[in-house]
Amino acid sequence: MNLFSTKNILILSAGLFVVACATTTGVLPKGDGSYTINVSRGDMAKVKLRAYQHAEKFCAEKSANGIEVSKEDLRVDPASPNMGIIDLDFKCKGPVNSDFGKKEIQKDQKKATGQ
Repeated sequence: MNLFSTKNILILSAGLFVVACATTTGVLPKGDGSYTINVSRGDMAKVKLRAYQHAEKFCAEKSANGIEVSKEDLRVDPASPNMGIIDLDFKCKGPVNSDFGKKEIQKDQKKATGQ
């Protein structure tokens, strides 16, 4: 009986871990130099952070630019009130202002120079 209970706890824990991970569409082109990303299945702060990180990484790698946000739609997931969804529309434009974006550019520069 003890092994059965432990097994159920492990399965439940693994399921909760998977649910707690944010999912994303990845960065998708919208045309005219605009891009969009959708992130869901995480709390509001987590999905927003992930969306901005993905956008910043994409722009840093693509053009060594920061992001200019044209639309941010952060809302509660209707299927799960404890979760959030964000649609972030942006362009790769302007300076890289975030520490995360600056680190991504440094990584790319090191790869380019073979360091």
